[in-house]
Amino acid sequence: MNAFRPSPEPVRWRRGVYAAALVIPFTGLQLWAVLVLLRMVSLNGVVGQAFLLALFGSLIAVGTGWRWAWRLGTDPDR
Repeated sequence: MNAFRPSPEPVRWRRGVYAAALVIPFTGLQLWAVLVLLRMVSLNGVVGQAFLLALFGSLIAVGTGWRWAWRLGTDPDR
């Protein structure tokens, strides 16, 4: 730990924790939904293509949520 480094701002840290508190349950729900779909659906034909599209959208949504939480916790201007 560097003694000359300023301590993190408590407001910025608090916003990051609140953002993570929103993103972590969302990520869990997305993973649960994908696992339920994998268990219940046969991936043949159009259903398989729709599942891949939903999986890709889910990955984008989770990635965007984590990026938002990271930026909110680290950006001093927000």
